Amino acid sequence: MRELFRISKIDDKYLYLERDVSACGSCALSGKCSVQSVSTLKVEKDKRFDYFPGDFVVLDLKYRPAFLAFMLYGLPIIMLVVGIGLGVYLKLSDIYSFLIGLGFMSVSFLINKVLDKKFKPIILDVRHFKGG
Repeated sequence: MRELFRISKIDDKYLYLERDVSACGSCALSGKCSVQSVSTLKVEKDKRFDYFPGDFVVLDLKYRPAFLAFMLYGLPIIMLVVGIGLGVYLKLSDIYSFLIGLGFMSVSFLINKVLDKKFKPIILDVRHFKGG
């Protein structure tokens, strides 16, 4: 999904972007799309472009909100329950079952860390603002 953001601040490594969502109140899909879910964003600079505050940046956002919510919240809980269930199935004590569950949950956090790199926003283009 391609989205347009305005650069609000720049530092050595990151761009701080914001999106104007003031027109969303009059839209028929207000509250049912992913536009309002991301109004500010911090993105790593791409060395191919020059950046100035006020410029517009076209980003490729590679995520789906439902999938992202499942991976961040649902997967760790499922892995915790599966780990505890495995400990109970193996007839271990409650403490060991809980520790196995925590281990499984840790694996889900590692999976999320790997997927985080895959879903990183990519800067496609920069449109310079010509104020006047």
